[in-house]
Amino acid sequence: MIDAGRGFEHLVLEFCKKNWQNVQENRSFDGREVDILVDTGSEHLIIECTIERSKKKAEKDIGKIRDLRRPIFGDALGKPIRGFFITPTDPSPDVHRVAEQNGSWITACSLPAFINQYNCSSTYLIERSKRPFGSVRNPTDDSLEVSRNQFVSVPLRIAGTAQELSLDRLTEDLVQKKRSRIIVTGDFGVGKSMTFRELFFRLQEKFNNGEITRFPLYVNLADSALDDHDDAVDLIERHAKWVGLRSERDKLVHAWTSDGCIVILDGFDELIRTGFTRLTTSSKDIRFASSHIIRAFIQDSPAQTPIFVSGRESYFATFDEMKESLGASLFSHVSLHDLNETEVKALFRKILPKAKDPIILEWLPQRPLLLSYIYFQLREEGGELDGILSPPSPGDGWNSLLDKLSKRETKVARGAEPAQIRRLVERVALHARTNIADVGRVTSLHVAQAFREVFQMEPELSVQQVLMRLPGLTAGRSNEERSFIDQAFFEAAQAGSIVEAVGVLSSRDKQYIRSEPVRPLLESLLNTRSAISDLTVDVVISALKATNQLGALGVALLEVSTDHMLSRGNLLADLLLCAMREPEICLRSDLRSVRLRSALLPAIEIEAAVASRLRLLFEDCVIEQLDVSADFAALKTVQFSNSRIGLLYCSSAMAEHLEGLGIRNDKIATLEIADGTNADVLEMSIPDHFKVLKICLRKLFRQPGSGRKRAAFFRGIGRLAPGLVENCLINLAKHKVTYTSGRERSDGSIVHPNRAHTKRANFLIDTLAIPDDVLLEF
Repeated sequence: MIDAGRGFEHLVLEFCKKNWQNVQENRSFDGREVDILVDTGSEHLIIECTIERSKKKAEKDIGKIRDLRRPIFGDALGKPIRGFFITPTDPSPDVHRVAEQNGSWITACSLPAFINQYNCSSTYLIERSKRPFGSVRNPTDDSLEVSRNQFVSVPLRIAGTAQELSLDRLTEDLVQKKRSRIIVTGDFGVGKSMTFRELFFRLQEKFNNGEITRFPLYVNLADSALDDHDDAVDLIERHAKWVGLRSERDKLVHAWTSDGCIVILDGFDELIRTGFTRLTTSSKDIRFASSHIIRAFIQDSPAQTPIFVSGRESYFATFDEMKESLGASLFSHVSLHDLNETEVKALFRKILPKAKDPIILEWLPQRPLLLSYIYFQLREEGGELDGILSPPSPGDGWNSLLDKLSKRETKVARGAEPAQIRRLVERVALHARTNIADVGRVTSLHVAQAFREVFQMEPELSVQQVLMRLPGLTAGRSNEERSFIDQAFFEAAQAGSIVEAVGVLSSRDKQYIRSEPVRPLLESLLNTRSAISDLTVDVVISALKATNQLGALGVALLEVSTDHMLSRGNLLADLLLCAMREPEICLRSDLRSVRLRSALLPAIEIEAAVASRLRLLFEDCVIEQLDVSADFAALKTVQFSNSRIGLLYCSSAMAEHLEGLGIRNDKIATLEIADGTNADVLEMSIPDHFKVLKICLRKLFRQPGSGRKRAAFFRGIGRLAPGLVENCLINLAKHKVTYTSGRERSDGSIVHPNRAHTKRANFLIDTLAIPDDVLLEF
């Protein structure tokens, strides 16, 4: 609040001077001083302003307004005269009655109410609050009802420095008129619109409390329907119409021209429209042309007007281009980033306040949008009521997220269906897999080719600029390049092309498989840099199960394994890795053997259930991580021929039979014996159940990947009793240190670490002794 009445009087005086030229302060008449006199041109104003809201103060000041009317203006009334008794917030009923008793021409009101009579500020704030704020939607039903309580403040990092700017500090700087013009960037889903929405509401509160005279003007640039002849006034007038204040648009324009607003322009990356298409050979020219309305707004705004502009960091090729295109060379630049562990826990508790323990998912980028989708899903499934939470598996989670993100993106990529947006993202990921030296790099050529394959037409240059801001993409290493925001997103997006290929190949129609529409898909899959990861396999299986097409995977695998052209490279490896996840369904009885040639596999675990169903030959392959910890007798149908292995993980018993599998010592970079890995723990002088706890936590929190198969916890435990492992896994799940996807307690189910317990887990892994009550603390 204002420190003293003099400070509040200065606020009122500042507003008057911005709106009218003939303003006088502290004039004396008949020995009495009046705070402010204004000649608006059409009327005279006598103003008394105070932070004291008592009836006694009102009687004194309102009486003064009444008594000074004649000494100030005499009897010749050329213009109407109005008196105002102004307080920061709305006066009490008693004060209103005092004003009424002293004349109908005198009004007691709050500062916002006084301002509203000349620029519709309060009316605007009420109506604007009912409308969408950028991309903010309720994750459960896509409605506009999003509680402010669910907002988690994330520091804005000042570009080029290690400094951070909190929303509290930013709001206070605006009150103190210290910081005025900022560009806020961030990748999709990091919370730009949510942050600007919270800033709007905080400034609205400051305005309603009479602490500031500028009110927030929040414009969604995506909803502005602009063309290249519009200027800043057109933008405000159309915004007024969109808010529902068509009749008040002149007042809104006046508020802006008189420095009465704090301007928030959300979504500079959403301005591309076909109306901006012009003859040009440069994507940069298209971005510059589409940004003209922001440049005009900045140029025509009063010099002191605070302006905030936001958009996706990946839209412009460089920060220099961004500032040049927006006409914002003197703006500060801050960016939003993924949440840290503390912020993730805060978001979890806001969405699931009744849950007993936060869950941090290791397979998901820690950004508000993605986390909110999953946490709201948990709440809808009833976890909030009893505190029992069952998070989705990585496959189910990403399969759902890609659908929701694609639907969200159609608000910008208008005319496209959610399924088309998802196919675009997935096809871009496929092309990024084919980069030999830099897997994951996305070029404009990749994006254009993906558009051709999905829509069967050439993308206009302006359309391509929309595509370069697809969900999941961020700024790349050089101009006109992009990359994926996170390796997990990249891997999840790769699944769609595999699912599409399964649909094609399971038809077993040779003519269709080799047709022109299908050829680019299969050729790209044959030319990928490496086979898919475990996470990609998870998403493929989830997507196939969702459409009851899991059996088609077995047909597709059989088709490719018997086709000489299709069985080279990584396509066959992709399908095999997926089929091995569900061997009973996907490894058909008529599939006798699979021969992989020249494939690069990031990781593969060969289990007895797979080896018992078919012969496997790996010929001239490169395998980064190979797990063959099953018994040798169960793997006699598996052979490796001239294949190189980065990390081989097996039991000490299996290590003696590697030559029987065709694995030569000179082809192994690192050999890790399961029993030996845990030797340090097995030799410790602690109870056996604590040894098991250390071993299980090490597998969960130290080894890479998104979870471990339940059966893996029973390997490498030496002579420890398997029952201790079973009890340990039960206790870890009970205390929310882990969660399980798949059939509960089956060997094929996946146990995932809850990253909220990472610090505690690392302590227990590294400490020499474990307190007796450690499990209870979990």
